[in-house]
Amino acid sequence: MKEIKQAYRKLALLYHPDKDSSDGNEIRFKQISDAYQTLRLHHKTELKITKFTDIYPEDAVASYEQAEASIAKQNYEEAIVFYDKALERLPLYENAWLKKGDALSRLKRHEEALDCYNKVLQINPESTDALNLKGICLSDLKKYDKALECFDEATLLNPMHYAAWNFMGVCFFNLRKPEKALECFDKAIKIKPDFAVAWHNKGGVLLRMGKKKEAEKCHEKAKNLRQ
Repeated sequence: MKEIKQAYRKLALLYHPDKDSSDGNEIRFKQISDAYQTLRLHHKTELKITKFTDIYPEDAVASYEQAEASIAKQNYEEAIVFYDKALERLPLYENAWLKKGDALSRLKRHEEALDCYNKVLQINPESTDALNLKGICLSDLKKYDKALECFDEATLLNPMHYAAWNFMGVCFFNLRKPEKALECFDKAIKIKPDFAVAWHNKGGVLLRMGKKKEAEKCHEKAKNLRQ
């Protein structure tokens, strides 16, 4: 464990953005940090890892970077192939599972995406990002009650998770509970006042409640924020 910590510290210092602001260094530093967090999870589950390269193999990193490049081009099928290659070497790399799930969701392959988010939550039960994305996926499947359970857990773990509050509001809206939806959108806006989507969604709720003037103000606010 001591040898691994030293290897991590050496790489972290080498690629830290404060030390070198070259293109790509910030991404590489984050990947090294993610790898070390994976190590900690391995250690907690008492899996035997003796080398830093066991959790940070260069070929897996290259595959992950290729996946990210494919995502940037919205080539989700290709990205999934590269995420799978990375996961062959790093099966507990939660960020790769998370990104693979998001790519699958964008392809409307929701059940496969849910498997990825559940994998993340097995690795890290307190991953609010996985809970949020799982909730969105369930919402897309119109399983609003189950989605709400995910958003509720995400906001319990992180009350400042404005995206989860927003999607919670969407679920309540679809369940025809406008008052609860309004509360959620207001919480999202309080946390992030420039959150245009939440302003737009709040306007939609107010319109359903017959408050046309207030709804128009929210929609105008959302429009101005998007400009």
